[in-house]
This record gives sequence, structure tokens and C-alpha cells, in this order.
Amino acid sequence: MCWQAPRLAPSRARAPGANADMSTTKSHDVTTHAAAPDTRPLVGVRVIDFTQVLAGPYCTRLLADMGAEVIKVEPPAGDPSRVLPPQLGPGHSGYFAWLNAGKKSIVADLRNEADVAQLRDLIAQADVVVENMRPGSLAAKGLGFEDLHKLNPRLVMCSISAFGNSGAMAGQAGQGIIAEGMAGVIDMNGEAGGQPLPLGVSLADVSSGIHAYGAIVTALYKKLSQDSAGEYIDISLFDSCLPYHDIALMQVCVGSGKVNPTRNGNEHPQVVPYGVYEAPDAAFVLAAGTEVLWGRLSRLLDDALGASTEDLSTNAQRIKAHGIVRQRVEAWSRGLGSARRTIEALKAAGIPAGPVEPVRNVPSSELARSRRSFVSMEDPVMGRISIPATPFRFSDTNTEPRKRAPGLGEHTAEIAATLAQTKA
Repeated sequence: MCWQAPRLAPSRARAPGANADMSTTKSHDVTTHAAAPDTRPLVGVRVIDFTQVLAGPYCTRLLADMGAEVIKVEPPAGDPSRVLPPQLGPGHSGYFAWLNAGKKSIVADLRNEADVAQLRDLIAQADVVVENMRPGSLAAKGLGFEDLHKLNPRLVMCSISAFGNSGAMAGQAGQGIIAEGMAGVIDMNGEAGGQPLPLGVSLADVSSGIHAYGAIVTALYKKLSQDSAGEYIDISLFDSCLPYHDIALMQVCVGSGKVNPTRNGNEHPQVVPYGVYEAPDAAFVLAAGTEVLWGRLSRLLDDALGASTEDLSTNAQRIKAHGIVRQRVEAWSRGLGSARRTIEALKAAGIPAGPVEPVRNVPSSELARSRRSFVSMEDPVMGRISIPATPFRFSDTNTEPRKRAPGLGEHTAEIAATLAQTKA
């Protein structure tokens, strides 16, 4: 066989099998998976994963969590995210561990014709191919959908790219921040009248990974329910950003260009009050944009401060007088003395509110622990680490990842041997 498994980094001493087991964390207690039949919905689905860094790996992480066998194809140097922070050893990144839990890893050199030929043999037995390489890279090696569809007519293939494989920028390379800029998302972030600011989160990449996951599962269902051929799915980071505009984009679409939505600092530009407000000791978030919720909040404010001289009864009026609304909310909060008391009073009145939690506090928060939002796993170099769990829960199916992220090329020999047996 042509694939070569690189030597893995030395691992810490551990009990036999500890490298492969995943555990769940609840209030920092570890509960191992009980031995039981795997009833996850995608068991039996084989995915060949040509993805790297974030958008594609998040999609295939979700597929793996749902039970699919995900075989990650890495170049000899590995997925670039293996060297992203936080790092606790060569090729052992917490970032990579999060996005690639539950997958297998093989190493293949796409410049090597023999490796490409073996990949074609592997894809002939697969259900799904996912890739987020530079547009056209796989097609240039004979691994594009047109060639693979002839090889495996039932194959579902999904490509994730910045601008898609059709349209004015088809085939051009890009990254999440570029797509967010071109989709108008960055223009909506920042202080009113100030400079647009990049987001503090990877919206384009993660959302495109989620959209790709949903599209792939839909295509698999169609293939099963209609006994149809596989098909090609084109996901762009640009398109994936657009739904997040919410009201702003529809104002443009139905306003014949007369409306120009723009950034509005820590308040929603089209719904008031809906944003981040200041208590004496900390910030808090408040969402009272509907008339029912505003009625409840208005009574709290009026009881404490007296009635406003401005008519704030409609959202349109509150948008125009958003500064007055903010002054009243924050004056009322000052009277309560703290963000905690403010949030308690709002919740008691049936008004959605919450703290602005620092990222460092999130994994250990009561909400995250009670939701089992993080799972704990053993890495051969990093030791026991926590990663975000699958965001959705099933009533009768455990969708937590069963295995840690693989070492580079860890499963090359296994997959090559299996492939050789099927060809024998």
C-alpha cells in the first residue's frame, strides 16, 4: 500500500484503552459510556473527509457525533489546525481536539498518483465526501464530483468554500472574515457612527459547517427515501452569513434601497430595548422588544422612576428614543445596586435577561454543567481535556463523541488493510 502512517508523538503513560475512551462531565464528575448497542442515526454511513481548520471539520464532527464513520484525509504535514492554540505538545491542539473528536485519520499525498488511486478505491465504498479545500483542488486530481459520481453514482459530495462554486466569485479562495465582510455582517458590528468591527466569533465558518451538515443529512434521506442517485452540495460561507442579518436584510430587500441599516453599538438597531446595558457593577443583557415584554418592563421603570415624559409605547417610538430608554433602564438598575439584583427583578417580572459571562467562566457555569454542554476526554499528550458537546440532544440517543481526536495518520494502516481485504 502507498499510504504511510507517520510516527505518532510519544504519549503519557495511561491505562490500556484510555486513549480511545470519551467521558461525559457533569459538575466535574466523570461518567464513562456504558456498553450498549450504538443507536445513533448515522451508524453505517462512511464519510471521507477532505476538510481542514474549521468550517468543514465542524460539519464532519457533527456527522461523527451522529454515528458516521468519518475518515479524515490529511496531507503528510497534517491539518493546519494541529498547530493552532491552545497547544500542549507537537501536533496536539485543543482546537483540533474539539473539531475532530470521533474521527479516524489517514495520511495521503495528493501529489502521489498511487495515493490518489487508493483514495478513489476508498471513495467507491463511501456514502459521503466533504471538502473545504481551495476550489478546484480535488477536481484537478480527478477527485471532483463529476469524476466521483461516475465512480460511485450514489455518492453525496459537499464542497464548502468562501464564495461557492457558481457566481461571480466562483473558485476564488477566501476565509471566514472575508465572507463576513462581503456579506455585510462586519458592517453591522461596532459603535453607531464608528468603524465597523470584526466579530469576536467565527460566525461564517461554524454556520457554514452547520448548513453543510443539514444539507448532507437531507441528501442522504432523499437518497434513501426516493432510492435516488447521490448529488453535489455547494455551500458558501457568504450565503451562510446572510440569514444572521435578521430584520436588517429584509429592510433592504423590501425597501427598494431606501433603508440603510447600520451598526448601533450595544443595542439592536431595529428592536428596543434589546441589547447590553450597564448595572453599577457589571453589564447585563435584556430582551424586551415585544409590546407585551415592554409593558412589563415599563411598569417596573414607572414604579421606580415615575412615568416617562416620552411616549414609548411602540417599538418605532422606542427606536427613535432609544437613548431615553437606555437612561431609564440603567437608572433603574443603579437603584437596585447590582447586575444580579437587576436580572433577578427582570426575571421575576417575566422579562428575559441574563449576565454577560466572561468566556473563561462558561465551561464551569451552572447552565453548562446542568446541560452537559462539555465532554471530557483523554488525549495521549494533553491529558484530560474538555471540549464542547454536540449542541443538540435526542431523547433516546446518546450523541456525545465516543473517541478522542486521532493522531496524524493513526488509522492509515487500519484503513489500508480494510481496503485491501475488500479488493482481494
